[in-house]
Amino acid sequence: MKTFVLYYLRFFARLALFIHKPKIIGITGSVGKSSTRNAIYAMMKDYFKVKAIKEGNSETGIPLGILGISPGHYHLLDWLRIMLFAPFKINNLKGINYLIVEMGIDSPLPPKNMDYLLTIVKPDIAVVLNVYPVHTMQFDGIVDEKITGEKRIKEIIEKIAEEKFKIITKAKPKIGIFNELASFHLGGGRGTKLTSFGQSDEAEIKFLDYQVSLKKTTFKYLLKEENKEIEVNIRNFVLPRGYLEVFAATIAVGKNLGLTDNRIIKGLSDNFTVPSGRGSIFEGINSSIIIDSSYNASRASVLTFLEMAETLSEKENRPLVFLMGDMRELGQEAKIEHETVAKKILDINVSQVYCVGPNTKKYIRYTRWFKTAIEVGDYLRKTLPYQSIILVKGSQNEIFLEEAVKKILKNKSDAKKLCRQNDFWINKKKEFFQGV
Repeated sequence: MKTFVLYYLRFFARLALFIHKPKIIGITGSVGKSSTRNAIYAMMKDYFKVKAIKEGNSETGIPLGILGISPGHYHLLDWLRIMLFAPFKINNLKGINYLIVEMGIDSPLPPKNMDYLLTIVKPDIAVVLNVYPVHTMQFDGIVDEKITGEKRIKEIIEKIAEEKFKIITKAKPKIGIFNELASFHLGGGRGTKLTSFGQSDEAEIKFLDYQVSLKKTTFKYLLKEENKEIEVNIRNFVLPRGYLEVFAATIAVGKNLGLTDNRIIKGLSDNFTVPSGRGSIFEGINSSIIIDSSYNASRASVLTFLEMAETLSEKENRPLVFLMGDMRELGQEAKIEHETVAKKILDINVSQVYCVGPNTKKYIRYTRWFKTAIEVGDYLRKTLPYQSIILVKGSQNEIFLEEAVKKILKNKSDAKKLCRQNDFWINKKKEFFQGV
């Protein structure tokens, strides 16, 4: 039955694409897909008829996004409604010239791999951001069980990279944009115009500088072909250094679309926002500042957010509090990934560290541990240091740190701006916390 539903949705999604023929901008990577989607959309929205799929990047999320159908609560009646309306939603893309699609892979096997996603959409412009050990549990079976530690992680990363780079090597888009550090599986892709970004002198878009304050974040790049610099300023969001690749990829898309530097910069500065739970700033109790990145977590994103939070703590002369939840779906790599973060915490000036989840309890031993996000939220409400900066970072599955953030918001009306606040997630979390 599940296979039939997938093929049914794929059929009508492909029919919609065939009828309306939008150019596809596909984005993959381990970290930063949603932010890059938002950045590209922000840059393009004033100059093109563009649509971004915002609620899905999977084998079901992509076709539902193409058809403009909300999945609801994923109950049986929701699926019946979806299947009923799918044939009548093929004109959802009418008048759209560009469609921005996240293409997330969770496994080397269909339907959660790149091969299957490419049977739904084939990008005209493909973006590969990075490759990190995320969702490694699903890749365990294709790596020799005798291999352990960093060597094992390296082999898994190579397998993940090979899968992600099929967006270029197999899809063969007209334009391929990629992080030079992730390009070790770029063989193939003939006929594709390639643009690289990164730190080296060989990168077509080179990272030059990054500055962050509570008022704005600045990213500076060198455009190699034109031998000139371009600077992007994002106000009202604190963004970590990792966003250098988000805006580099966006600039590369803009240049390939023929946008001028001024239009790229203006589109980003006027329109860019971060998705909920990916670095939003909120006023907290006791004159604190909350950096809410509670949507998800991987080693790379945790480390880059910690670096940024430490910089802000020093600049603003505020104590730093770190609330961390488990990084999930890591399989055998859970130990080494959490211990790497634990070492980083010891190296920076963090006043207090609080953790939620069995992996943090097991591998980050010198912190104060809580069973649920609600428990740590109640504790912080009573003890949060005056004028502190609190960084919140954790995965979603059974962690839900946004519920801790609710407890320490200065303005309770900000709760609706947190991630996972629709009826589906509220009901799911209610059941979870009642069962703990």
